[in-house]
Amino acid sequence: MTGRYLSIDGEAAASLGNFVSGWPIVSKNCSPPPVLQSLLDRRLITQDPALGKSAAPATVQLPTSWLQDTQPRGCPEIGASDFARFSRATAYALYSKRFRPFRQTVLRVQKRKHAAQGRQVDIGQLAALVRVFDWLRPLGFKKTNECFLYCLALNEFLSNYSIHPTWIFAVRARPFAAHCWLQYGDQALTDIPFNLRRMVPILVL
Repeated sequence: MTGRYLSIDGEAAASLGNFVSGWPIVSKNCSPPPVLQSLLDRRLITQDPALGKSAAPATVQLPTSWLQDTQPRGCPEIGASDFARFSRATAYALYSKRFRPFRQTVLRVQKRKHAAQGRQVDIGQLAALVRVFDWLRPLGFKKTNECFLYCLALNEFLSNYSIHPTWIFAVRARPFAAHCWLQYGDQALTDIPFNLRRMVPILVL
């Protein structure tokens, strides 16, 4: 993640419909628009089918509940193994964010989630673990403007308990904002649903 984003206006976006697989806007253009070459030059799209994928928007139901809403207040019971797993997860997330390519992070998350398909998760246990993580989090990093690090560290922490939530990357057009969060079913783990209501998912892990 570089923290940089490229936007194009509505007219330019509409002109790509016949030239980008899965593009959500239908175009009447018969000749390639100038913006197409710009996207190719920036390597945001590719002509190689083996490297690219459809541009069809990601589809996922936004969460309607916050997992911690019904949890008790106060410090939870935190064991030595919880602290050790938190420390490893946070160290990995800090290292990965700074030194590992985003693609490698995505592949790691996808591979582990695929291997755990069909495994049932106890919602009570999940809520308790998220609560433990949130109490320990200030020891590792600040939450402000760190949604990627927060999600990566929590995802890594939960994977130690064979729990693999859905990781959503999304944007909002006006005013522009980029955000990511973890959810399990319709339960938000790292943010409240109110903050996510206008976000448009672009990547679902």
